[in-house]
Amino acid sequence: MMNAVMRVGGVGNFSATDLPKVLAGKTASASPDISLTTQDFNGSSSIKDFETMLQLVYLYFTAPRKDSDAFQSFVQRTETQLRNQEAEPMVAFSDSITAALYGDNPLTARTKAADLKQLNYDRIMEMYQQQFSNPGSFVFTFVGNIDEEKVRPVVEQYLASLPGQPEKGEFTRVPMSFTPGKMENIFTREMQNPKASVFNAVTGNMERNMKNQILMSMFDQILDIVYTEKVREEEGGTYGVYAGGSISRYPEGQTLLQIMFDTDPEKKEYLNEIILLELNEIAANGPRESDFIKVKEYLNKNYAENLKENSYWVHILDQLYFYGEDMHTGYIDAVNAMTPQDVQQFANELLSQGNLKTIIMVP
Repeated sequence: MMNAVMRVGGVGNFSATDLPKVLAGKTASASPDISLTTQDFNGSSSIKDFETMLQLVYLYFTAPRKDSDAFQSFVQRTETQLRNQEAEPMVAFSDSITAALYGDNPLTARTKAADLKQLNYDRIMEMYQQQFSNPGSFVFTFVGNIDEEKVRPVVEQYLASLPGQPEKGEFTRVPMSFTPGKMENIFTREMQNPKASVFNAVTGNMERNMKNQILMSMFDQILDIVYTEKVREEEGGTYGVYAGGSISRYPEGQTLLQIMFDTDPEKKEYLNEIILLELNEIAANGPRESDFIKVKEYLNKNYAENLKENSYWVHILDQLYFYGEDMHTGYIDAVNAMTPQDVQQFANELLSQGNLKTIIMVP
């Protein structure tokens, strides 16, 4: 909510309505962002409009703009959207997933219409200025077809001229851990288009390193292949099954594998049995050789394509500079060194921690 509110007034002399008009014909954007662990800017531009992008950054540092009318309009629009959400079955489904994963942690609760009364525009803008008060604590990374000598004067004008001290801050650690153990929650919601929605979450703790991040990627992609074959094609039970996994940096090593699908309510238990059976099959005996080879080939192809993308290099450099994590050097060698046994051992270590949450919503 803070990110939306702090930008609702626009920047400098330009309201949020006027800013797009001023930027018409230009390919440039930049905006501030605050997350659980960082405050940063994200931007992009054509080579020609590089200076405009830096002008925006400069203004967000030096001239954040308040607009009480725009804030009230934002609150009214958001209130309407949030009230309308209450009748949506998938919102109830999402709330149930959050409660299963995090318990009653207030930091993870969904914003509701009644919460908007607590928004204090002045305080939010004060917090914004506190977080962005020291430009010297920021490191700017530019990737693209850039002539360093040509852009240096512009960088010096709009960034180097900003006052500040070169210091590295620390984020405040807050409780964001998953609740341990097993649980199942089956509940009903009235729906215009009846269906069963099924969510499985396997959680645990795994060391966040290059090998494990590659193995998690391989694991969830192998599951995608298996579920497409077993659940969609052979059973005709769903349009598709989503499987995705991650190992977080904070909380350190917190690991989540989530598997979701929609189906006919009559098929929900049977299909979820297949989901869990195939999951445990990989943990016990490893993936099929053909699935493993297919995923390894995809990772090689994807890596070659990523090398041409600015977003890939920005991500790699940010990880390296801020966290000391190098996910580029030796990456493709590590991918090609993986074996089906590595995937099996990774899956087994995760599943053996015994944390499984199943949420099912039916009409």
